Amino acid sequence: MTDKAVYIGMTGAKASMHQLEILTNNLANINTTGFRGDYETFKQSPATTNAKESRVFSSIGGTFTDFEHGPVLNTGRDLDVAVSGDGFIAVQSKTGKEGYTRAGSLQLNNGDLLNGAGDFVMGNGGIIHIPPAEKLDIAADGTVSARLKGTTEMVVIDRIKLVTPATSNLEKGVDGLFYTKDGNRVPTDEKIRLIHGALEGSNVNAVDTLTKLIDLSRNFEVHTNVMKTMQEDSDRANQILALPR
Repeated sequence: MTDKAVYIGMTGAKASMHQLEILTNNLANINTTGFRGDYETFKQSPATTNAKESRVFSSIGGTFTDFEHGPVLNTGRDLDVAVSGDGFIAVQSKTGKEGYTRAGSLQLNNGDLLNGAGDFVMGNGGIIHIPPAEKLDIAADGTVSARLKGTTEMVVIDRIKLVTPATSNLEKGVDGLFYTKDGNRVPTDEKIRLIHGALEGSNVNAVDTLTKLIDLSRNFEVHTNVMKTMQEDSDRANQILALPR
């Protein structure tokens, strides 16, 4: 009986600890531009002995990302853009793969248009490269225009690749970008619009996340106390059994 209680406590503590790690990461990214929170589902799995259910333990049912939009914050910065509604900005990650992000804090580095993490922003013709310019403008449809040095008129350089992938086909990489599960690139969606001079904040709710963290911490403590109590009871039983008769 003792081993059953310890096993139940162990699986419950393991599941709670794993979810604590995920929620802690969400809370750490509460100020990360375009961040999408991750969450877990749990399931109760019966263990059988001699074709009979002898115990029920907790196991992780799966991890999923919440794709709800975050708040749009006006910054007034020329290279800041927020995606209006659904959709993502396509970038080339440091591994060379095409990834997707909602973080629109863009920057120029040696003429290359990058996101805040240093990934190359993709355009219709590949990576967007800006010749030496005195002014840069990003239109609502993603068109990038510039007034080149020594000229007086704005010229179109490229258009930011904006896509609307099925969220069911997306998975988050360790770099925070989203990638398609099937490995295919998502085609451009002409209907997506950008909000100039604004950024989308994280969709993590601080109060809700803190409340869940407190509840999970209590659950973890309950599970570890069960294991501790069972160990103490087992030790007492062994002491009794060791008494001379």
